[in-house]
Amino acid sequence: MSYWFNELPSDWNVVKVKNVFNMISGGTPKSDIEEYWSDSEVIWVTPEDLSKEGKYLNDSIRKISNLGLQNCSANVIKANSIVVSTRAPIGNVKVSTVPFTTNQGCKSLEAKGKVNITYYYYVIALAKEHLNNLGQGTTFLELSNYSLKNVFVPYPDINLQDLIAYYLDTKCNQIDELIVAKKKQISLLEQQRQSIITEAVTKGLNPNVKMKDSGVEWIGEIPEHWEVTKIKYTTYVKGRIGWQGLKSDEFIDKGPFLVTGTDFLQGYVNWDTCYHISEKRYNEAPPIQLQENDLLITKDGTIGKLAIVKEMPYKAILNSGVFVTRPFLNKYLSKYMYWLLSSAIFDKYIKFMETGSTIKHLYQETFVNFSYPIPSTVEQTEILNYLDIKIGEIDSIKSNLVKQIEKLKEYRQALIYEAVTGKIDVRDMELDEVR
Repeated sequence: MSYWFNELPSDWNVVKVKNVFNMISGGTPKSDIEEYWSDSEVIWVTPEDLSKEGKYLNDSIRKISNLGLQNCSANVIKANSIVVSTRAPIGNVKVSTVPFTTNQGCKSLEAKGKVNITYYYYVIALAKEHLNNLGQGTTFLELSNYSLKNVFVPYPDINLQDLIAYYLDTKCNQIDELIVAKKKQISLLEQQRQSIITEAVTKGLNPNVKMKDSGVEWIGEIPEHWEVTKIKYTTYVKGRIGWQGLKSDEFIDKGPFLVTGTDFLQGYVNWDTCYHISEKRYNEAPPIQLQENDLLITKDGTIGKLAIVKEMPYKAILNSGVFVTRPFLNKYLSKYMYWLLSSAIFDKYIKFMETGSTIKHLYQETFVNFSYPIPSTVEQTEILNYLDIKIGEIDSIKSNLVKQIEKLKEYRQALIYEAVTGKIDVRDMELDEVR
């Protein structure tokens, strides 16, 4: 018999999920019948709702009407039940504080008898990797009813379940508060980081320099001796429209690198994650073949992610979703443009161009008309040296905070495992504290 957990105390039992819970599947009303969706009466949970942080579920992104509920295979599940995502992705879990129903991508667990739902929330959350390993499918992985029902789980007596749940809530809340505090520090550092960048690329380093109005709404005042120009006057910009039918099964182990936005890592291209294509495919599109020191910017999805091409190991080219840029006649340094596009003025420009709608695509016409301030290359170099130091210091602090958060998450996970499998003895706690 194979368990996903190690040895338990001798007085504990091991049971299957189906011995502790009734498992209830979900359903989806027909999308073309407006009456099934027009009234927001029933909380309708999908895997997306379970991807958010936190233990509890008290609402859903979308809701269905009672009529929609009656005309699909979904059922209302009582509050204080567990809901688990069983596809895209598998294993996200929450405890519902309200009655709800789900679509087919979730399974709900209603307790059969007297169990502590919080204890089993921690157990199911801990089993996420095991649940993913049980997933099957070619298009996407899905956890079947049979597999979930037959997952083995620890079954200590109810008093011990109560104690463990109380212990873990107390400890995990303390850990989560530390994580939230560190995330807040990171957010403040990111604000400070962008403020320093914006000040440097719009005001320069001399606080006593005479200023002038740039005449551009998103820029404001700049040093009197600086110019204002546009991307289209200073920059080569190209992107790919389509790939002449290129399919993923054409990706190969060696050959020219194919760079996408997902290959951007800390301001540079991560060559280790890039796909490769044939020389023939590479030669089809000379305008987007990359050169050392090119600056890349994403134009689809999360727009504005940046990466500089450095230490290119072989030929490389862009996939769709990214612009390649390079300066005309050495008008600016690529790293200087990197900081400019990282500054608040580019964010302000994008918001200015939105005109009431959220941009999910950076059109070339929009990008090339971005007006920006520019000093001499000598002053650019001074600003780059300054930013390398100041931003390096901030990034170092931020990196340490990220590592601390990861350590806290690892400790939290280890603590949960030790508690739900009886490695931590919580029986000396007073039961009156729990109830």
